[in-house]
Amino acid sequence: MIIAGDVSEVMKIRDQRRHPRLKRNFQVTLHKGIPGKQDLLLKGNTLDLSQGGAFIMTESWHFFESGELTELTFFFPRYFTGKDTSSGLQGAAIVKRVERLREGVAVEFIQELRQFRPITVC
Repeated sequence: MIIAGDVSEVMKIRDQRRHPRLKRNFQVTLHKGIPGKQDLLLKGNTLDLSQGGAFIMTESWHFFESGELTELTFFFPRYFTGKDTSSGLQGAAIVKRVERLREGVAVEFIQELRQFRPITVC
């Protein structure tokens, strides 16, 4: 049984996400700028992904802090895209959370995923 007050709570939860999340595992690199040193390219895999953000599992989670900007490259296999070559998308995101227990970072994209730059991977 749903009480009137419960309905508004359910609606708040649904309204927090503008885009549905897909439980998909894609390879991703995260660009980590380090002032005065060579920048790092760190590897990870998506746990879930939407047009607005992703959760990325990475052994390098401890390099990141909430609020910092990172450049991402998502890699999509041939079977997913239906193309003869592997392809990917590049774009910027803000780290929203660093999660030690899940060993990953939650990111919010600056632009929607569909607006990321397409790349071809040889």
